[in-house]
Amino acid sequence: EFDDVVELLEQSFIDQELLSPEAIDRAAVQGVLDYMGDPYTTYLTPERTEEFNRSLEGEHLDFEGIGASVTQRNGQLIILGPLPGSPAAEAGILPGDVVLQVDGEAIDGLTLEETVAKIRGPKGTPVVLTLSRGGASLPFDVAVVRDTISVSSVLPHLESEGVGYIRLTTFDGTAGENVRTAIAELRDEGAEGLILDLRRNGGGLVTAAVDIVSEFVEEGEVLRWVNAAGEETIETVTGEGTAYDLPLVVIVDGFSASASEVVSGALQDHERAVVVGTTTYGKGSVNLLHTLDSGAGLYVTIARWLTPNGRQIEGSGITPDVQAGEDLNVQALERIGELRRPLCDAYATDGDGLGSQDRLIEALEALCNIEPGEIISPDSDEQLDVAIAELMRLMGR
Repeated sequence: EFDDVVELLEQSFIDQELLSPEAIDRAAVQGVLDYMGDPYTTYLTPERTEEFNRSLEGEHLDFEGIGASVTQRNGQLIILGPLPGSPAAEAGILPGDVVLQVDGEAIDGLTLEETVAKIRGPKGTPVVLTLSRGGASLPFDVAVVRDTISVSSVLPHLESEGVGYIRLTTFDGTAGENVRTAIAELRDEGAEGLILDLRRNGGGLVTAAVDIVSEFVEEGEVLRWVNAAGEETIETVTGEGTAYDLPLVVIVDGFSASASEVVSGALQDHERAVVVGTTTYGKGSVNLLHTLDSGAGLYVTIARWLTPNGRQIEGSGITPDVQAGEDLNVQALERIGELRRPLCDAYATDGDGLGSQDRLIEALEALCNIEPGEIISPDSDEQLDVAIAELMRLMGR
């Protein structure tokens, strides 16, 4: 039937330039992926596949752009978080912002890779992003000047006397080794306890998650997963950790996803750490990247993760032991934003035709004219302060 449809289109469709074999193949692939309805099963261009593999291997990458981690969900480009000190952070871009336009051009229908290519560009050049914030805000423009972005997954420092702090931005192939090195350095500087900050960390390699849990847990499970055939796989700690003795607090938020949830869930189940912050994103899927003959990639969801105690992560997330900050359902905000946007676009275009429908107009005005506001502070001092207080308690101070 597919071949019949293509043949009929080639015979009679008016815009024949749209019907190249490459375009038809790409549209067919995208149609199947859209039908699956899984936001994590995606197609990657050859360039994006190569870059993705290099980043997961932990190869040091420098690139020119704005320095923000992004994902695509239900056709929307969503900011997971700006990198610390990046142009995106300095411009005030926040986790949860939805990108609507790049330099005045709508990105509807573009793939993640196509949109990212538009945002990136030479150092020193500006790019204007039109953003929606909080699901019910008026769109607004943010101008960002691109720079060279140097990616480092582990950022440690001594937060205060005796308190070591490690910010982990991604779970790449060197994350476990780098966290171990950071622990040793912080011990040398006098750290008697650690804070592991996983806020706005969208995940990465499950092997890196196992390595990091293994630094703090001497024996037992890290996670288990069940595949499409119902087969269960269990990952256990390596038994080669270096920080079994250090009191530990983990900070998470609504943008801590995937491997971040594996680590925080495992440490929580083993009662090895106090988890502080807000409920995590709820991305509990195991994904595998297949490289195709063309060099492109297909990123496929193959299983669901469970914590050592059998808790499901997908759709639920990890609930912190100590609440700090506003507990937002990020996925609910995304869904509401998807519904709000076409409604408010229609109101802006056709609102004059509503006549005397005063109550409807009042409701639409209230919904569509909320000023942009923060979902989460990018430097949530409240969460860090609570984490320090909890660590002090664990240290007996």
